[in-house]
Amino acid sequence: VWELLGILGSDGRTVLLTFLIAGANTFVCYRASRPVEGVGIMMPGFLSPLVSVGLTWLLGIPPGLRAPVAFVAGVSGPLIGADLLNLRNIARLPGGVLSIGGAGTFDGIVLSGVLAALLA
Repeated sequence: VWELLGILGSDGRTVLLTFLIAGANTFVCYRASRPVEGVGIMMPGFLSPLVSVGLTWLLGIPPGLRAPVAFVAGVSGPLIGADLLNLRNIARLPGGVLSIGGAGTFDGIVLSGVLAALLA
């Protein structure tokens, strides 16, 4: 939330691009995530940080805001795209223990934060 508030206080173009990057990352994470029986929702761990950092650089986010934008987009992608948008798919899996925010999603969130810090 803290990073998002800092972005919202910047120019309108950066705010719009932040939501565009977060939306693109959410879509990519949704398409790449899969429900796995006995595990929950899984996705490749490096996907979210690579998409968020790559789009942050490609779309020309100002240098002082690259890290916060990459962090916000990188965290929102797995949380919304992989977990929340796949909740209905969990009901289709056989019973047992299922987890949202599984290994791939957690890795994506942690790696997004690390790569965003490296951008700074």
